[in-house]
Amino acid sequence: MKVNTPNTNILNNVLQQQQKLAQQQATGKRINSAADDSAGLQIANRLSSTLNAQGQGQRNLADGIAFARVYDQALQGINDNVLELERLTIAAGNGIYNDADRQALQTEANGYLANIQQGLGAEFAGKALFTDSNLTFNAGESSVALQTTDLSAVLADQNLFNLDITQPANQANNLATLRSTAEQLGAFQADIGASINAFQGTANAVSGQQVATAEARSRIADLDFAKASAERAANGILAQSSINVAMQARVTSEQALSLLS
Repeated sequence: MKVNTPNTNILNNVLQQQQKLAQQQATGKRINSAADDSAGLQIANRLSSTLNAQGQGQRNLADGIAFARVYDQALQGINDNVLELERLTIAAGNGIYNDADRQALQTEANGYLANIQQGLGAEFAGKALFTDSNLTFNAGESSVALQTTDLSAVLADQNLFNLDITQPANQANNLATLRSTAEQLGAFQADIGASINAFQGTANAVSGQQVATAEARSRIADLDFAKASAERAANGILAQSSINVAMQARVTSEQALSLLS
């Protein structure tokens, strides 16, 4: 004879809840399927999409910062060589130097010019640094632009690569060329410095947004372990009590049937 009691339904409900809690504790998620919280799942998925975009945006900005810093360092390297050329140009104006001395200075100057030419071919991840281009780095919900310049053309316009310090009569023109070039390079460095600050500021903003978005998603989708553990312990006690009551009811029913027979 099968005996159904209210405690049987209670036990089934408790066991289902225990199974759900066990799954949640195993995954660390409050929502494991749409049945758990359909509206919450939809919101959590949307926040996950936003987090993915912000995470990739952070990586894009990191690449932009790295590119800009390498660009800045390459500019500084070229500027250092220009400063050495200015020093040699002034040295060539020393009245005690003869033609051979000035030719030796020119040989040294040619080495610095070769360094500049080599620096103009600098690359970052296979991309040439010194070309006329406007690079855009997507940050998720915004973007940061970085302007680069064909520096080889700029220096050629300055007539830098035809520098001749062997003739004292050229000294004034040579110094004017070198100082104009240094000022131009300084302007480019100022621009790239501003770009680096813009990248860093945007990266900090995106990082803050990412933290806030992650917290919002966690409040919706993640499990409160302390609460779940307490609920599971309480359900365990209730399940055991329901089993004991159901067994007692079964024993009482069997005793009644035995008396009737």
